[in-house]
Order: sequence, then structure tokens, then C-alpha cells
Amino acid sequence: MAVYQFPRTRDRHFVCRHAQLMARYNEKAAEKHLTVQLDVQRRTMLKRGIDPALAEQHIQALELAIRAELWRRLLAPAPGGAA
Repeated sequence: MAVYQFPRTRDRHFVCRHAQLMARYNEKAAEKHLTVQLDVQRRTMLKRGIDPALAEQHIQALELAIRAELWRRLLAPAPGGAA
């Protein structure tokens, strides 16, 4: 069994930073940004010897975490209660 000390899904700063960047971009640019970031993480894990199937599970979880944060930011009420 492999132990991962710092899975990216638990790195709140990383997840929030990329969701925030995606929120600023148009849809096409946001998707490209996410694809590039996930590829960087995938290559890093594979370079460190993580099993490809396990790395892919982590990438899928990371993608879901970033997308969930993006939706939370887009759907959350504006600060101060203004609609």
C-alpha cells in the first residue's frame, strides 16, 4: 500500500488558486488551464514512480475538487448579501 503525505486534493490553496484563475477566464481558456495543470500533476506523479492507475485516480479527484470549488465560487452569493 502506498502512502501519500500531501495529496493535491487536500492542498486547499492549490485547489482555490486554480478555481479562481478559471473563474477569470472564458470557458475555453479555463478548460485549457485545467487540462494543462492536471497534465503537470500527472507527469510529476509518474516521474516520482506512482503507479499510473493510482495517479489517474488522484488526477480525477483533483479535477473534481477544482471544479467543485469553481462552481462554489460562481454560485456563492456576493459578499455583503448583494445579489
